[in-house]
Amino acid sequence: MKSKPKVKSKSESKLKSSRDTLIIVAVLVVVGGGYLWINRPEKEVSAEFNHPQVEGMDNKMMGATLNLPTDYEGLVMLGNQTMDQQNFPLAAESYRRALAIKGDDPHVRTDYGACPHGMGLAHRALEEFATVLEQHPEHALANFNMGIVYYNEKQFDSAKVYWEKYLAIEPDGQIAPTVRQYLNQLDG
Repeated sequence: MKSKPKVKSKSESKLKSSRDTLIIVAVLVVVGGGYLWINRPEKEVSAEFNHPQVEGMDNKMMGATLNLPTDYEGLVMLGNQTMDQQNFPLAAESYRRALAIKGDDPHVRTDYGACPHGMGLAHRALEEFATVLEQHPEHALANFNMGIVYYNEKQFDSAKVYWEKYLAIEPDGQIAPTVRQYLNQLDG
């Protein structure tokens, strides 16, 4: 015996149609919401954001600082990495925050001073190196860097003074041959 095909009642048909419509609307809402989420405008750093502006760092870069590490070692490591990549503003901000935690590290302050120099802010670099040398006059790299900044500023006599100090501290240091070459160029 063959069974008769079941004939759908109007209410079943209407229920299925409503369900299909609901599914289509839900899919459109999910797809539309996903599209809007993906294409949302980037948030700009608010003018009310209480973060001090770092010289040479624009607002987009300031937004990147929101995710910086909060521990001293993490900040120094990030500063070193971003300085190696010549991202001086972000390196400067990393070092600045590290110095806020532990401000007496002459190596970090020297690296911090190299950042403004890399951004073309010679006066700021000299201030930071001078801070290091006030407390640690025998800091070889700070003396070397002072010489570099003065040389780039065409203040050759000052460059010579700091490079000679470097050689007095580290006559056999890794960069001593380069320093001697620079001094010979100045004398020649």
